[in-house]
Amino acid sequence: MEILENCDGLPLAIKLIGGGLLSTRHPSEREWKAILNMPAWSLTGLPLDLDNRLYLRYEDLSPQLKQCFLYCSMFPKGVPILQDEVTEMWISEGLIQPPDKRSTSSHEYDLEDKATEYYQELIKRNLIEPIEGYYLTGFRCTMHDVVRSFAEYLAREESVMVGQEQANTGGGGVLVRRLSVGQTVLVVEWAVLQRHESLRTLIVNSRVNFHPGDSVGSFSGLRVMYILSANSDTLVPSLSRLKHLRYLHLEDTDISRLPDDIHKMKFLLYISLVDCKSLCYLPGSITKLVHLRSLNIDGSNVSVVPKGFGELTNLRSLYGFPVHVDMDASSSWCSLQELEPLSQLKDLTLHGLEKVQDSRMAEMAMISSKHHLRELQLDILWGQFGNAGNHGCTGHQVYWPQFQASSTMAATVTATSTSAPFPKLRRLYLNGLPECEEWEWNDCEEHSDVETAIAMPCLEKLQIDNCKLSCLPPGLASSKRHALRELNLYELTNLTHVENFPSVVELDVFDCPELKRINGLPMLQKIRIVRCTKLEVLEGVPALDSLRLEDATMDTLPEYLRAVNPRYLELGCNLELCESSLSPGSSEWNKISHIGKRNIGWLED
Repeated sequence: MEILENCDGLPLAIKLIGGGLLSTRHPSEREWKAILNMPAWSLTGLPLDLDNRLYLRYEDLSPQLKQCFLYCSMFPKGVPILQDEVTEMWISEGLIQPPDKRSTSSHEYDLEDKATEYYQELIKRNLIEPIEGYYLTGFRCTMHDVVRSFAEYLAREESVMVGQEQANTGGGGVLVRRLSVGQTVLVVEWAVLQRHESLRTLIVNSRVNFHPGDSVGSFSGLRVMYILSANSDTLVPSLSRLKHLRYLHLEDTDISRLPDDIHKMKFLLYISLVDCKSLCYLPGSITKLVHLRSLNIDGSNVSVVPKGFGELTNLRSLYGFPVHVDMDASSSWCSLQELEPLSQLKDLTLHGLEKVQDSRMAEMAMISSKHHLRELQLDILWGQFGNAGNHGCTGHQVYWPQFQASSTMAATVTATSTSAPFPKLRRLYLNGLPECEEWEWNDCEEHSDVETAIAMPCLEKLQIDNCKLSCLPPGLASSKRHALRELNLYELTNLTHVENFPSVVELDVFDCPELKRINGLPMLQKIRIVRCTKLEVLEGVPALDSLRLEDATMDTLPEYLRAVNPRYLELGCNLELCESSLSPGSSEWNKISHIGKRNIGWLED
């Protein structure tokens, strides 16, 4: 009660002290009194608009976590903090170190896992918060305005944030280590940014006025460069002068090439060139960046990568790899089988699998040997695939270890007695499979008591979009499947039921016109049902907390609403049904009156 009094009834203070501080300590009177007696409660010297209880929370962080927290303030209001991006920035700035520098080098130690621990710790302490739709994974977060102001104040000696109406980034005399330019209404002059020669991090989320001959040469100590949606091709010739750069992110820019001497940037760890439509090739010297941990060329027009790509054995993430099939040893382009040495891969996206003409060529990529793999995306242009002929793919099928997808889109997943397919896969997306009617998933019966016998045992999220499956495979809805938390089913035109998922916490069912029954989800907390007009049964969901129901064509509310008791209901329907549901005593109101919190609105058809 004394701690509550010190919080003055402010929700943010209570949240930070309770959930962020007390929850990390043993629940004893001694521990809580130690917090109550911390001198930070009466700290003076902070600006009037900053709460000293935030300083109490900040002081409880480790030195490394303090630096990571302050770094998050570099993301301006309205720009989400993405887990993969910010953790890679932390690593590139040197905020994440191996436990023993003398015995472990950074490229041997799993820095990303340690950075992810820090990221999750900041969420746990309520210093950053997942945005809507990412409460389970936390992959996208935001920072409360008060918390951001506090972090900006503490980092003011080294960091400068420019946003909204500002465009002036200060003079060159201030020793600024980090500079972040938000989405200003004015165009930023590159010449002004260049004055800050001591920068280690440069983040630009705004329009920049580049001139021919502009360079990055003045940023000799730069570790992190992030530029979004700017015409930055003029900077390319000078990029290789950034000898200490670890993180290069040029997203949705007009960059058409990387420097031919990119190998001179020998400390590069992360390269992201997402949605750079003008980028058509990668220089051959990129294969000499032996410390590279991630390459993302998704959304670019790179159709082939240089031969020797298999030498990048430290790669953890590879997105947008264009499949090139060439058995000619004299070719200068990297073929699919060169992925075989990349045993550290955790995330892999392959484009153009319709080009694979022999299943043996796919096997040579040794996907099954990549035991660290968590996310695998296989992109196939089915129009071309269907015309490939039997020579392309045996029986019109592309074969991957333990996984098959045919041109009629029937998929088979089979577990063997010796191994489980995709043992570390966490997220699986099956999108745009309009002819898929059957998914066979056969786990080994004789080894049913062995946990590892099930396929994809670590699967956390499954999304299926646009297919004709009438039911989900029994091997997926297994009583031994404890990791699956999120299930998204969109436009499954023949699906009739969703049953017996023991660990699913969040379920989306959108545009499933034949769906009649949802049952047996004991851990389900959040469900969204959109335009599933035939759904009659929703039961076996004792933990349900939030229900969203949306359908402009409903004449009456479904009867299954009487049988569930969520804490919160969000209802979207036509105007007539909306008015009836809001009228106490009406038949529609009686179906939902037992639900404590309701948000009812009307939709246009």
